[in-house]
Formats: sequence, structure tokens, C-alpha cells
Amino acid sequence: MNRKIKFRGKTESNQFIFGDLIQYENGDTAIGEKEITGYGYEATQISNRTKVDNGTIGQFTGLHDKNGKEIYEGDIISNESYKGVVVYKNGSFVLDLGKSCGCVYLFCLDSLLVIGNIFDNKELLED
Repeated sequence: MNRKIKFRGKTESNQFIFGDLIQYENGDTAIGEKEITGYGYEATQISNRTKVDNGTIGQFTGLHDKNGKEIYEGDIISNESYKGVVVYKNGSFVLDLGKSCGCVYLFCLDSLLVIGNIFDNKELLED
């Protein structure tokens, strides 16, 4: 598998961290940050995990914006025609355009630009 599967989430100090999602039986979640091992591959260190807010967890889409920035669920994206929030819906990452406009498949759009995220910049969605 060549696709990177990773997540981001906000810590108690309101900072995003990136890595493997860890889900506990009690409902808590954490992100385990990755580190290069002596064997040359990434491994999650069980001692290097940080509790994150469940409501801020987003998966990496596998796509990058026009500046090379990784695109995650919860990012606010714009291009020449659209502006919306990245969500996972019906088996695919889409750009949710709001209540009456529907969705557009993310992989069908060109010139994507991450302009913020719904956790820090919700006002960017207001017209």
C-alpha cells in the first residue's frame, strides 16, 4: 500500500499533532507520533502518544493543495469555483459546499488551496 494513512487532532493546548490514531475502550483518543527507527521505517512509539479532542480528529486525504500542504478532513478549501469543508461521505473525501449546494469530489478539483480549518477559522465559511 503506497497511500499514507495518518490523522491529526488537537491537544489540550489547542495545537494540532499528526500521526497514528489510537482509540481506547473508554472512548478517549490519542495520536501516536511517528519516528524513524533503526530499521529505516516509521513506527509509532507507544510512549510517544498525546490525548486529543475527539471532535477535532481528521484523516489525511492523500491529497495536497497547490502549495504542497497536506489536506485533512475539516480543512476549508477554496479554488476558482468553490469554497467548502473537506468531509468523508459515501466512501470518498468530498468538498461540502453547504446546505443547499451539495458536494464535489475532492479529486475532481484543480488548484485547491487550504485556507483554514473548521476548528480555528469557521468564519471563513460565512458569505
